[in-house]
Amino acid sequence: MMDWQLLGEFLFLLSSAVAVAAILERFGVSSIVGYLLGGMLVGPGVLGFVGSTNSEDSYAVMTELGVSLLLFTIGLEITPGKLKLFGIRGGVIGLAQVLLTTGIGLVMILTFTGVSLGTAFAASCMVTMSSTAVVVRVLSDRNELDAPHGRDALSILLLQDFAVVPMLLIVSMLGESSLDTTITETGGSELPSATMLFGMLGLVVLTVFLLPKILGSEIFRRNRDFPVIIALTTALTAAWASHTIGLSAELGAFVAGIILARTDFARQLRADVQALKAVFLTLFFASVGLLVDVEWLLSDGNWSEVLLFTLVGILGKSIIVSSIVVLSGGRVRQGVRSGLCIAQIGEFSFVIGSIAFARGLLNYEGFQALVSATVLSLVFTPGLIAVAGRFGIHFEDALKKIGVLRSRMKVDPEELDTPCDHVVIAGFGPSGEEAARMMHLVGIQTYVIDLNRTLVENARQLGSRADLGNSAQREILEHAHLGSARALIVTVPDPHAAVATIEQARIIAPDILICARARFKKFNDQFENAGADHVVVEEGVSGTLLGSMAASVLGKSDDDQD
Repeated sequence: MMDWQLLGEFLFLLSSAVAVAAILERFGVSSIVGYLLGGMLVGPGVLGFVGSTNSEDSYAVMTELGVSLLLFTIGLEITPGKLKLFGIRGGVIGLAQVLLTTGIGLVMILTFTGVSLGTAFAASCMVTMSSTAVVVRVLSDRNELDAPHGRDALSILLLQDFAVVPMLLIVSMLGESSLDTTITETGGSELPSATMLFGMLGLVVLTVFLLPKILGSEIFRRNRDFPVIIALTTALTAAWASHTIGLSAELGAFVAGIILARTDFARQLRADVQALKAVFLTLFFASVGLLVDVEWLLSDGNWSEVLLFTLVGILGKSIIVSSIVVLSGGRVRQGVRSGLCIAQIGEFSFVIGSIAFARGLLNYEGFQALVSATVLSLVFTPGLIAVAGRFGIHFEDALKKIGVLRSRMKVDPEELDTPCDHVVIAGFGPSGEEAARMMHLVGIQTYVIDLNRTLVENARQLGSRADLGNSAQREILEHAHLGSARALIVTVPDPHAAVATIEQARIIAPDILICARARFKKFNDQFENAGADHVVVEEGVSGTLLGSMAASVLGKSDDDQD
């Protein structure tokens, strides 16, 4: 009975979060803010419909799964090529932000609060972390991920993702209890360090040697259900194994994603877990709202202290990031926009805070203050990013007027190696390969998408960019930069996959030229209704060529007889 009640609470929480988010989005407010406020509204702090004491552990597990899937997909993006894309400057500004924010935060907390070193370090680490989920979502919705400030923000977020690993380990070591005791208290297994090491090695062996062979087998390429299950199983197994050996579940999923990022299946794996990640992340943000003790927040003037701490944190991080970006060669307006993008406290802060709370580094009041400040900063984030552009311009102009900024800062000369005016080819069988050759003959670059690893390698050898993935999925098409492409050529043999590819392409690029290959005439109308501009039917083309060939031969025979 209790299990069904818990399921009902989950569904009610999700429904409430989505309902509040839908209402707020009508007024231009980010849906993430709606998820947070929806959780706060129905949680124990306000209406008390969900989040009872008996279900706290279950909510903690579900929210941890949401963050784990998020970090798994983030890890899949951290490839050597992407690291090289950000360049040395991106690495420098990311590392500088982590070190300076943590260091300055540590000094200020020790100076003004008088807490212990461990408590101050845990709090400064929480403040240092920004929200990858919120920032990427908002910047993506505003089409600013490839803008200079978007690239700087992503560089910092990427370094933060790496930095969370040593932060979690240091916070764990600074706690009052030993590692084994804490693991037992938090529901993990009491395992010695040697077992932890062998467990991580086993996880590495699984992801490096076994998974690529499993995913590359013929049966997994033919059945589209298997890779989805394997992707989800990989992420959750890594999270479970990491928790079992005494580390955080989020860390295990993140490491598994990084390891798999070097394989050709990384992009397809990330696309496969997108839908489930969206559900878990919605539940995560809604559950974060449950953590806020509204009664504590409104008593004894705690809300004013939380608000002051939030504003100081936002201002401090903005100044630090802006200064780093400008000193590294960016314009003032670019630095201001980057600083406001990174100013919030992020989802990793909940992970660090939970460990610090379990270790005794944070008491209940301190934990609530930091959680409330985190939620408040996340609520402010979409608005801050929205006004960042205008504020950056006005701030730069003001500096010029008072003589502080005498000349325009040099713009970062580094350019993204992003394809433009290319042709995307979905499917690289004989038809796709011939289409690519024709494009190359007229000097047009091609970007190939195919589920067959061998065909992907063939496309690369031909001189095309190529990715292993399902072209019917929107994220795969977006990664091929379909929005800046001149045309899409669809040659996939499965008519249902071809229709889905055309429909997704029309959503991404409504005006793009789409040419599709249909094996049978009965699919012609389906392709055109989906949005194809030109459909080449193999039956018709074959008949035309055969008839032309026969007529040509017969015509020559008649001439000879004459």
